[in-house]
Amino acid sequence: MRLISLGFSLLLLFACSSQPTWDGMSESEIAAWKEIGVNVEQVQTYVRAGISQPQVKEFIDQNFSDPNEITAWAKAFSAVDARGWIDSGFDLSSATAWAAKKFSFEEASAWKSADFDLDGAVDNRDRGLTPVK
Repeated sequence: MRLISLGFSLLLLFACSSQPTWDGMSESEIAAWKEIGVNVEQVQTYVRAGISQPQVKEFIDQNFSDPNEITAWAKAFSAVDARGWIDSGFDLSSATAWAAKKFSFEEASAWKSADFDLDGAVDNRDRGLTPVK
């Protein structure tokens, strides 16, 4: 019986120690995160990804709410640009591909609306053309 009690105590201790905490953050840092509605689990996601509280706030201000979505888009785009790409109908993968070819979301949207794929847009842009619907 004593062995079972010891095992349960160790399991409980391990489970509690793996819970995210605010340890290592100042009161002002904690207050700033809480002010934008972010809980400790979400903070740990952002911190592991190297995303700061001001960056997260910018994404929240652009109507992002999912920490995984914020983390993914923040690796490649500012919050305003990410919102522009999404509002223009691009997912992260296609936005990244178009941006890698030096298109803004406005330019990419114009080419896409004119039924050009990325390669066609690049070829035509390189010839000095602009998209026509």
